Amino acid sequence: MNDASAVTVHDLTKRFYLRERGSRRGLFGRRVTSKRAIVALDGVTLALQRGESVGLLGPNGAGKSTLIKVMTGLLIPDAGTVRVLGRDPHREQVATAAHIGITFGHRTQLWWELPARSSLDILRAIYELPDPVFRRRLRTLDAALELSSFWDTPVRLLSLGQRVRCDLAAAILHEPAILFLDEATAGLDIIAKDQVRALLGELSRSGDHLILLTSHDLADVEALSRRLVVIDHGRVVFDGATAAIAELSHGRRAVTVRFARPVPEPELQTARLSYAAGLTATFTPLPERLEQDVVAELLASYPVQSISLDDVGIEGVLRSLYLRRGPVPAPAQPVASTDRTG
Repeated sequence: MNDASAVTVHDLTKRFYLRERGSRRGLFGRRVTSKRAIVALDGVTLALQRGESVGLLGPNGAGKSTLIKVMTGLLIPDAGTVRVLGRDPHREQVATAAHIGITFGHRTQLWWELPARSSLDILRAIYELPDPVFRRRLRTLDAALELSSFWDTPVRLLSLGQRVRCDLAAAILHEPAILFLDEATAGLDIIAKDQVRALLGELSRSGDHLILLTSHDLADVEALSRRLVVIDHGRVVFDGATAAIAELSHGRRAVTVRFARPVPEPELQTARLSYAAGLTATFTPLPERLEQDVVAELLASYPVQSISLDDVGIEGVLRSLYLRRGPVPAPAQPVASTDRTG
């Protein structure tokens, strides 16, 4: 692992414990409670460099937010190590906070009753920004995100899209070396998303920042990230160039079938089930199988009304990765630390 990395995590494990009341009663008639471990992170190892813009993807509950919270010092791992710019982010929270910016989707870091601009002014004092520097950065952020039309409004009265833009401005205000953006474009309309993508693209092109982005909007990820890290069930199942995902999808097609009558959840030897609802199911062929193999097995095994073939696409490949239970090697060279988002 490269010691010069902006962020390194090695063999990171984090568990949460859920209390459950059992059916057995104790000495005084009370139900006995037990704790069930939920593994949120399971041996995650990563090295992230300055100048990279990395998309962190995975289904709900995969461990994305937990990983970011460990990286930012908000959670303590059960095992493994994490270093942010050479520091332990939990034990050295104050020193680390000066060099990182964070957004957490629908959770604001702004003061609820104050105008947004007042919150930014408080952050100016916290980060000890000289007035000329603060005013210059505020002008830049206003030009990029159009904040001035609503920044004198109390945060509690802002729309979701307005508040998300103000939260992003708050995260970027002190020009941190590392940006952790968890669902940074949630709630934004198309125009606002374009503004945010333009701003983050400019930061990425400077080469001075590491941007780690989670999003359920694949357009964000494709526009901003040249490297993807996909996690599922707390494990890294893919780490490679964004272009490698497209390469995995190239020339492959999903098989969608409509059954003539209801059937139990269908299983095939030639494909994985990616989607099922009512009489319709979609399958992704296994890597060593062709679409015609899937069609032949469907016709031989189930009452089929119709079959269609569609391009798998990036979303389909990601769905297949989520359904796997082991890491998937990227069919491309590792991403160099000098990769930039164009």
